Amino acid sequence: VTMFTGVRFAIVTLGLAAITTHAQERVLDDDAWRADITAVASAIHEFHPRPFRKTGADEFQQQYEALLDDVPELSDRAVIVRLAALVALIDDGHTRLSLPRQHPEIGLEFGHTPTPEPEYASLEFPQLPLMFEKFEDGIFVIAARADLADIIGSQLVAIDDTDAAAAFTAVQAITYAENEQLEALMGADRLTLPDALAALGVSHSESELTLTLATSDGMQIQRVISPMEPGVLAWSNAFADGTAQLRHKHPARKFWSEYVREGNYVYMQMDEITDDDVPLAAFVSSTLQTTNEKNARLIIDIRNNFGGSGGLNKTLVMSIIQNNALNQYDRTFVLIGRRTFSAAQMLVNELEQYTRVTFVGEPTGSRPDHFGDPKKIRLEHSGLTLRVSRLHWSSYTAFDDRQSTRPDYLVKWTSEAYFAGRDPALEFAASARDIDLKQLLRPPLAHGDLAQVGRYLLDARRAPDTYANDFSDILLELGAEFEQDGDKDSASFAYRVGLFFYPENEELSSALALLDS
Repeated sequence: VTMFTGVRFAIVTLGLAAITTHAQERVLDDDAWRADITAVASAIHEFHPRPFRKTGADEFQQQYEALLDDVPELSDRAVIVRLAALVALIDDGHTRLSLPRQHPEIGLEFGHTPTPEPEYASLEFPQLPLMFEKFEDGIFVIAARADLADIIGSQLVAIDDTDAAAAFTAVQAITYAENEQLEALMGADRLTLPDALAALGVSHSESELTLTLATSDGMQIQRVISPMEPGVLAWSNAFADGTAQLRHKHPARKFWSEYVREGNYVYMQMDEITDDDVPLAAFVSSTLQTTNEKNARLIIDIRNNFGGSGGLNKTLVMSIIQNNALNQYDRTFVLIGRRTFSAAQMLVNELEQYTRVTFVGEPTGSRPDHFGDPKKIRLEHSGLTLRVSRLHWSSYTAFDDRQSTRPDYLVKWTSEAYFAGRDPALEFAASARDIDLKQLLRPPLAHGDLAQVGRYLLDARRAPDTYANDFSDILLELGAEFEQDGDKDSASFAYRVGLFFYPENEELSSALALLDS
């Protein structure tokens, strides 16, 4: 992320020529826009605990002053794009300027309170009649207006003359992502806003874009697509025939669960941490009771969870701690991903610290150590909504600089699985058996993740039932296996970790000395 802080505004500025001719159509004059821009900068200075931890205060001030100077040359929406990019410099998923949309029902929005409409309808951004998702293997159309249903499943190759990778890089200027995971989610969403694409130099026009797409059979096609008009939308997606994944079964519910006989597991989906028609505590208690009665494994899915009330996390965490049968690596699985954010990230932190659950899926969309609890501010003249973080939420470990929480078992998010209606992360959790400490330690040792290694070994040292266990043999075995595979760095890491816990262990010392020699 640091790499982009110096180029975000350069990207924005280069694209301004395409839209400055519309400045005369503005509904806000220069003074009104400058007042709102100043209010944004003032709020960030006043409320954010550490606003310039990534982008220095001097650079922020320079971009702020440049925007004030450029206001007379910009259209209303161009000002909004520039202002969104200014806020994005804070590098905090909770500190954001909402981009008002003509079709907010299909835009990415993860606030827990409604975002008011702007003062003028003309400030709302038109949208392309489709939705993108960024997978491991590219950016794909996952939904579209009914008349464009044939392009669902196609991969984005280019927008006008800008290839998909460059377009995605450009829209990072107006994402509020604090890591690559959330950036992938928000960036795909921003690619559907023609005015923003024009302002960022991606497209030639806001009124008509040429999309180059690669179909499933490898053919390239081009479609000239215009933004949607306001009004009712006839929509189609990849699962029009009803063959959706289990995670999409009840999209309107904040949490729900069911017993899956085939596989003998209870699937528990939590899309928001809150009390619904029933208290979250009652829901958790009932779900775990069913799991125990069935002698089943528990799979908790928080991949669609943008957060909520972090104080309610205690309900689930304590329930697992108190349940000896479920508080085991091969009995309770937690599915995480790019939409695991805010209070859901705090839940991951607490489960990581206090329990023996196994995380499966993608890295989370939030840093374990992050900012939150934003103050919501409606700007006086434009009516745009600004949110600014007010609190720092520390993770359970000191100096935690991780960009996300990595899963114990990484299952990549691919277009092939998605369009086939498959859910590889759920499939893994439903079928995994006999997970032991050696299995868990191998991946983090291989990629040098000391925080994750520490989770297993330090927690084992602190737990009443395992504090006296000797796991030096496990580290010796893993080190030897890494050596056999030619991975000397991972072998060295395994031996050094072992010596941290067992400094007098002669076998570990000898193995490391032999490797070094």
